[in-house]
Parts: sequence; C-alpha cells; structure tokens
Amino acid sequence: MTTSTPSFYSLPSHLEGDALRLNQQHQVFRLLLAPTNPQSTLLLTLIPSSPPLRILDLGTGTGIWASEFATEHPTTSVLGIDLFPPSFPSPSNCTYAVLNIEGSDTEWDSIVPPGTFDLVHTRMVLMTLRNPHDVLRKIFRALKVGGRVEFQEKQDPYRTDDPGEEAQNTPVLRNSRLRIEAAKRCGLDRTIAGKLAGWMEGIGFGSVEVEEKRIPIGGWMEEVEELRVAGEKWRECLVWGTMGFCKRVFMEGFGWSEEEVERNVREAVEDLGRGRVYGAMLFVTGRKGDVSVQGLALGV
Repeated sequence: MTTSTPSFYSLPSHLEGDALRLNQQHQVFRLLLAPTNPQSTLLLTLIPSSPPLRILDLGTGTGIWASEFATEHPTTSVLGIDLFPPSFPSPSNCTYAVLNIEGSDTEWDSIVPPGTFDLVHTRMVLMTLRNPHDVLRKIFRALKVGGRVEFQEKQDPYRTDDPGEEAQNTPVLRNSRLRIEAAKRCGLDRTIAGKLAGWMEGIGFGSVEVEEKRIPIGGWMEEVEELRVAGEKWRECLVWGTMGFCKRVFMEGFGWSEEEVERNVREAVEDLGRGRVYGAMLFVTGRKGDVSVQGLALGV
C-alpha cells in the first residue's frame, strides 16, 4: 500500500481564474483529433458500443471533457476526479469527486473501486505528478479486465523543423527547455510522455500503442484548417498560461526572483507564433488483459 504523496501542483487551477485556458485547451485537442477522427474528437480510442460503460476522467480540470463525453454517450456513467471541484455544468450521468490521485491507496479505492472502469482518460496530467508510475499502477487496478486507458500527454520541449542555430534557440524554445530542468529540480518529469509505453508494459498493460500529433504554436499549418485554428487557439492558451506554468517551478527549482521569472516569460510570450514551432502530443493507449505476473507483484 502506498502512502500519501505531498502534492506539488505547479500549474494554476480553474479556481484561480484559469478556466478559460483549460476550456480552450479542450477545444484545441478536439481540433487536433478532427482530421483523423472526425466522428470522435474526444478520444483516439474506440470504445465498445455495448452499454453501459463506466468512464473515469482523471484530472478532470473544469470538467468539460467529462461533461461532453457524458452528453455524447448518454448510456455511459462518467466520473471526473481532481484536486479541485470542477465548475463545468454536467448531465445527470456525469459526477465529480475531489481526490488527490497521489494520495494513499485507501483514499483512491474509496472513490475509484478496483476493477470497475471500462475506460480511463487523462490529459496532460502525468507531467504534473511526483510519482506518476504509482498512478499508472492505480489506473491498472481501477480498470476491468479488457478495460482501456488513454493518456494524452505533451512531450516537452517544444520543437521546430526550421534549420539553423538561431531557429533552434528562440525565446520560446529556450523557455521550454528551462521548464524541463526547473521541473526536474522540483521532482517533476515533463518528458514523461515518451516513457509511458515502457512503464505500461511493465505494469501489465497489453496492446500498448503510441501516436504522435503535432500541435502548432500559431496558425502556420495552413494546409489543414483544423490545425491552423488549433494553432491559433494554442498560442492564445500559452499567452494566458505561460506565467502560471513557469512561476513556481522557476522560483523553487532555480531560486529565481519573481522579476527574473517575469522577464524570461515576457520574452517567451512575445516570441509565441514566430517561426514553425510546435509541440508533440502523444496519445498513448493500452488495454488491461488477464492479471499478469507484474500485476500480482504490484498487488493489483
């Protein structure tokens, strides 16, 4: 049994006025999935058509994903959990609970009973955790045999395919790389997306697949309308949120003053939308098969 992990939530919450960014971020992910999944822009995973299904939205934020999934799939039962009470209005088949997902197994199991969920969804949650591997273990335990998980995680740092040293060393790219190091000093791993597949297989997940989608900063992917719009909306999200992403980790990880953080962030925000810069979003999916040797060893 695990013990409670001290929370280090480095991002602003919707209770601190960040709801607009979180809800727009949700629209960005819908646009990101639209070119290849026009019938299902909430998930990459195809869910069974036979109801009823129980769905867990881990780190639900404002609750917009959980609410919209419940509305689009009225025969499902959706539970969204987060550190903060969600604010998005929801249909009757969507409920919420407040939970520290890095808390003890006893706390987790009281709200997320083992072997009860058909699908677990998370979006940009694991990079905010001190012990994401333990949360993967809890997710495995929460799923029914045959249940599926979908992680939607950003793989830092931001990138560009533009050649030349100057293009590779812009304020946005420098800020993105600094965030990785500052977060590491605070016990957080912003590169975790690339490690998920191996961790999942080690815990006992099967049918593990990884699909990468590029999300532009700005509207430069003009050849695909959904990505052009997604890029413009993502740039706005970063204008609103970059200070929140950086302030705590830079001050605690690097020992920077508030003025030093503000100067770095200001330079990065002013640079947003210049060049062909993008983020890599990894959609990592897997299935819980029969309880494995690894699962038994972990007490699943």
